[in-house]
Amino acid sequence: MPHDPSRQTEILRAELKQAVMTAFCDALHQSQLSPLKVMGLTAEALGAVYREVAEAHRLDTDCPCGWHPKVEADIETLRAALERAARPAPMTDLLMVQAAGRA
Repeated sequence: MPHDPSRQTEILRAELKQAVMTAFCDALHQSQLSPLKVMGLTAEALGAVYREVAEAHRLDTDCPCGWHPKVEADIETLRAALERAARPAPMTDLLMVQAAGRA
């Protein structure tokens, strides 16, 4: 089967979403915190992961992945991705509208 980067990206996106959702639900059920507070903690955890990976790449100039962190631009990219994913899908996109029932 040929290498399909877009399919791999979609699979990885779904796997990461499921992992984050599982961690979020576990944290929500184990605490008395509001969903927004737990989401904030989740965002902080992602920020900490970014910082740790970026720091490792600043120290390791020979990493084969070739990524060179640019903190301000990277944070803007992450912020935009969060905003894009968090906003409700436009109702004009019927493929994204959740069915209310079955006929």
